[in-house]
Amino acid sequence: MKMKKNEMPLRLREFLPMFDTERRSKKPGKFRRQVEGMADFLGKQPRTVEAYCSTSEDRTISADDYWRVSVEWVKRKSRSTSEARFIVLDDNGDQLYETQTMGQASFLADVEGAFWGTTPVGAWQKMHFTAAAGRRSRLRRLVRDGIVGNHVICAIFEFDAFCLVDYQLEDVDWLSTPDELRLHQLETWVRNTTGEAA
Repeated sequence: MKMKKNEMPLRLREFLPMFDTERRSKKPGKFRRQVEGMADFLGKQPRTVEAYCSTSEDRTISADDYWRVSVEWVKRKSRSTSEARFIVLDDNGDQLYETQTMGQASFLADVEGAFWGTTPVGAWQKMHFTAAAGRRSRLRRLVRDGIVGNHVICAIFEFDAFCLVDYQLEDVDWLSTPDELRLHQLETWVRNTTGEAA
């Protein structure tokens, strides 16, 4: 499975507001500020990011940069939280992030190699952690550990590197979830590989 060309600009436009350098500003030129903020984050020219966000241009962001933008989007979104419901902690128990949604907490914990928990405000939501969210979490941890290359993961699931990013995301309109059978096969292969190495 491959991402359709016209899908990427729509995804990037969803992420743009979190890259606005003056999010609370009412001044005109909001789109321009968002493009410049994302360009600054990526180390690209604003015109390049504008082309990435346009359905009429041929230029497409790389899968690696798409992943970087996705992770940064979640981090920035979690920083804009008014009342934290979840927290992400490192191995020492030090707080890394506060988040509003369980998806953000799970995502950041998996990406950072940390763990997540609830605040008293969010404790009731933990029971709503779904099997699909668990599969996305397991995939993120496999990608983070790097024991198996992304190209192998893509081959097993029969999708491209852009879809690999999509299958790891939470709290987006285009939510995708890896199927259990292939995920289990991948985890078994990783266990066997690491067992042989030990």
